[in-house]
Amino acid sequence: MKKLLYIWLSIFSFVCFFLSSNVFAISTRLIIRAKANDAKFIGSAVGGLKVIVRDAFNKKILAVGSIEGGTGSTKVIMKEPIIRGKLLSKGGAAKAEFVFDINDPVKLEIELIGPLASGLNIHKEVKTTWLIPGNDIVGDGIVFNLYGLIVHPYSPNPHQFYKLGDKILIGAHVSPMCGCPVMPNGLWNSKDYIVKALIYFKNKKITELPMKWAGRVSDFETHFIPSEKGNYKIIIEACNSKNNNQGVAVTGFVVAKK
Repeated sequence: MKKLLYIWLSIFSFVCFFLSSNVFAISTRLIIRAKANDAKFIGSAVGGLKVIVRDAFNKKILAVGSIEGGTGSTKVIMKEPIIRGKLLSKGGAAKAEFVFDINDPVKLEIELIGPLASGLNIHKEVKTTWLIPGNDIVGDGIVFNLYGLIVHPYSPNPHQFYKLGDKILIGAHVSPMCGCPVMPNGLWNSKDYIVKALIYFKNKKITELPMKWAGRVSDFETHFIPSEKGNYKIIIEACNSKNNNQGVAVTGFVVAKK
């Protein structure tokens, strides 16, 4: 009889605990977005971003997701005046959305990694916030402002072979972190971008070449003619001093005998 009573008391205690921790929990929403500095929201077209939400105190992972979607409205973000309280994410701006069932305030640590297609220019950023039961963080949500440029070299390919005397095309695709288009007299004016190719041979910088807009959206190019055979490294630097965005890419090539 005592054993049976003990079992029933254990069951009752478990049910009470379950009810107190779950039934009275409130579903509370959290939206996370990332925005390129002096540009638009960051989403799927540049690989999206990974989001990890932790308890800020014990570091327990509470949710994992990704920011996916579009860049939002150019008119709203870049052309209209920005006033206090204005919703910038109109027009389907990329986001990650989570729902937490909580009955007490939770201090969150939000880690963001991306854009995943940005190569060496990938970010790893962290923000913290309280999430209070029933008080959704929605609208624009928690917004990460990411400085920098995406710089993707498309020529030469790493370890591409050339011969002595070849005229080697050095080209890179340069854009804000959202992938927005860079062109003359555009919202992201190519004239504001300084792009250089630094060429190294035998661990020494042998020349520095300016790269000019190539007549295609976001593409910058120059040429180099090697005079010695061997292995070369190229570091491509890009910056826009008007908004403090900078980015770097690395590639290389091999020059063989004729």
